[in-house]
Formats: sequence, C-alpha cells, structure tokens
Amino acid sequence: MASASSGDNDDKKKSAGGVRSGFLGKTGTDEAPLDKTYYNILNVSPTATASEIKKAYYSLSLQYHPDRTQNLNDLTRREYAERFKQISQAYSILSDPEKRKLYNRYGKDERLVNNGSAGFNLEDFDAEEFFRLMFGGEQFTKIIGDFELAKSFKHAISEVIKDAENKGTEETREQKEEKMRKRLAYAEERSQAREERIKQLAQNLTYKLSVFTESIPPNANEQQQKEAMHNFTELTRMDIPNLLNAPYGEHLLHAIGYIYASKAKLWLNKLDSQEGHIGKRVLGFGKHFQSSWKERVHVVKETVKTVKCAVEWGQSMSKLAQIADEEAAASEEAQNSQYPFTHHSGHLEYEGFVPSESTASTSASASSQHANASSTASASASASTTSTSVKHHRQGKSASAQPPVPLTEEEKRKLEADTAAKSMEALWRATKLEIESIERDVCDRVLNESTCHRDTRRRRCIALLKIGELWQEARDTRARTAASSSDSP
Repeated sequence: MASASSGDNDDKKKSAGGVRSGFLGKTGTDEAPLDKTYYNILNVSPTATASEIKKAYYSLSLQYHPDRTQNLNDLTRREYAERFKQISQAYSILSDPEKRKLYNRYGKDERLVNNGSAGFNLEDFDAEEFFRLMFGGEQFTKIIGDFELAKSFKHAISEVIKDAENKGTEETREQKEEKMRKRLAYAEERSQAREERIKQLAQNLTYKLSVFTESIPPNANEQQQKEAMHNFTELTRMDIPNLLNAPYGEHLLHAIGYIYASKAKLWLNKLDSQEGHIGKRVLGFGKHFQSSWKERVHVVKETVKTVKCAVEWGQSMSKLAQIADEEAAASEEAQNSQYPFTHHSGHLEYEGFVPSESTASTSASASSQHANASSTASASASASTTSTSVKHHRQGKSASAQPPVPLTEEEKRKLEADTAAKSMEALWRATKLEIESIERDVCDRVLNESTCHRDTRRRRCIALLKIGELWQEARDTRARTAASSSDSP
C-alpha cells in the first residue's frame, strides 16, 4: 500500500506540472548545471550572461538559418535545419530565466524543450541589436552610434521577404515605378540619418575634448598647459579598460584611434600652413598634402582587405557545398553499384566479369582447329578488340567514378568553424570601413568648426591626437594572458 501511495504521489506531481530529474534524483546548480548540452550547442559557458547568450544565438542563427542555405544540396540543408532547430531550442531555454534555472537544476525535459521552441524568424531579427552586441556593445554607443550596415541589413531582409511573397507574379509598370520611388525615398532617409548621426557624434566628441580645451585659462603659461594635458591623459587612460571589455573593444580602439591621430595631424598641418612666416607655411602645406595622401592610401588598403575577406568567405562556403555534393553523389553511386546492368545513353552495358586477354586468346586458338585460317584470324582479332575495348571502358569508368575521400567529423567541424570565422572577419571588415568613414566626417566637423576660435581648434587637435595615440597603444592583456596560459603545457 505504501508503494502504491508513493506512485500516486509521483503521478500527482507529474500532472501538476512539476519537473522531475531524469538523473536518479541528482540536481545541479546555476554554477554547475546537471546537463550542459544547451550551453555546448551555443558554445557558451554555464555562467554566461544573458547578453552573451543572445550574442551567440544571433551569430549561430545567421550561419545555420534555412533561408541562407538555399544553394546547398538537400542533405546539407537537412543537417543545417537540424542544427538550427537545436540552436533555437537551446536559446528558448537559456534565454528564459525560469526555464534556465530549472534546466540547470534538473537537466533536459521534453516539456521545457517543446514549450516555446518555435525557432527564429528573419522578420523578428533585430539587426541593430545584433551589430551592437557583436561590435562595441553599450560602451561604444556614444563614440560610433548606430550602424548603417544594421539598418541596410534589416531593409534587405524585408525586401527579400517581399520578393519571396511576390515570386511568380509579373510586376506592372505602376508597381515598378512605385518600387523605384520607395528606393529613392529610402536612400534619402539614410542620407539624412547619416547626417544626424555625424552631428550627434560630433557633439559627443566636442564634449570629450572640452575636458582639455576648457581647462586651460586664457593666457596660460607652458606649465599650466602641461598640467591640463596630464589630467586629460589620466582621465582618458581610466576609460580605456572599460572600452577594452566591449566586444571587439581592442580592434575598435585601434581603428578609431588611428583615425583620430591621422585627422589631428592633418588639421594641425593645415593650421601651420596658414600661420607664421612663408617657410613655416610651405612646410605645413607639404605635411598636410602628405597626410591627405596617406589617408587615401589607407582607405584603399582597407577596402582591398574587406573585399579579400569576403572572397575568402565565399570560397569557404563554396567548398562546404562542394564537399556536401560530392558526398551525396558518392552515396548515390554506391547504392546503384549493386546492379550489374546500368542504363546509359539508351544501351545496356554489362559490368560483371570480363575475361582477360590471355583467356580470350586461348579460346580463339582452340576454335581455330575447327575453322579455316581466315575465319580464325577474324575471330581472334574480333575477340581481342572486344576484350580490349571493354577493359578500357571499365578502367575509364572506374577512374572517373572514383569516390572522393570523405572528411571525418573533426575535419568537417574544423572547416565549418573556419568558414564561420571568415564570415565574422568579413563582417568586421565591412563594419570597420563604415566606422572609419563616419569618424573621419566627425573629426572634420569638430576640427573645422567655423564658429570656433583658431586656438580652440588647435587645442582640440592636440587633445584628439593624444586620445588617438593612447587608444592605438591599448592592449587587452586579459585575452593575451588567457591565450598564453592555454598554450603552456
């Protein structure tokens, strides 16, 4: 009776929606979960923050989303779809605090998996949040603002969805004209948004530089200027660790720092070319021209690097698709090879046993005892020709149909990881181009403000040059320490 009562109580707990452990009563904690499957799927640690989980989910979703695998074969698409389903399930659990707590304690449970794991929809994809999470986070919002690439990506997604809905229907002339008007209106909207972005970022940069420019009293001596620069340098250094902790923080600091330093030198040289005696002006003009030329060369180099990364990523994607096609073709060939007769160009060809040339010659010489000399020669030549042609045909077919060497699971994962790394590198390069373009316009607006006194403009150049130099020297020592410790035996 006691056991029956215990079983009834267990059934009542199940019907009440309680989550039971499938691991013989063992439970885990938030720091040491009972099961780590979902964390491994998203490639995050059990102590990952909600922002880190969302960042990993966005990155993997873009890589494995079915809408991005249309050019792959059916087998690879099914594998990617299954992987995408696992990613969606993992995120649906780990993104919900209550479900994550239950998962950490009791492990996987079907009711948790089936509840709210419908998946990821491109229409619901927040491109701006994705770019902000991947590059800079909240720490760089006042420095680089919102990403134009994110808005363009979001607009492109909506256009793809509309084209998919209207597929198969021919557009009228009015519809084409309306689409063109919308494109022009969107381009104008983006141009205005860029102008507003530059204006706001210029105000933020002016405020940052005012810590130095406004701290120097009128007619200040050299000692006062050095003291003001020292205080400004210390404040700038204090902010660097926080910026380094941001996603791609070190890369962003180096990229923006380079623009700050190069622009500050360019405008300092231009100011020198407009002041002083003729010799100083000529020297300043020469340095200004050199700085302008160096800036153009830098833009060309960065553009070439971006294109190169995009090409390498496309080649990796093509290689993945090619390997999947070869494996599918080899699998189909293996299934068809069990039949001795195959249909080819309307003929039946025998692929079974074929006698060797010595067997054919022996058979021909034996038959010559019962025929005349001309018949023997004819029969022997015919047998030899037939045997040789069949042999060459089989050799050629076997050589051309030789199956490719299949990749191991480890090699496949390595190739997929390499492709994902190249895609992120290409995305970073494109983002870097946009950031540098924006920062150049921001610096020009701040350092060439017509309502500003020339002395203030010069001080802004000096302060901006110091920020650029400090940011270019910044290094993320935490990442280097972790890398060196992992490499050590």
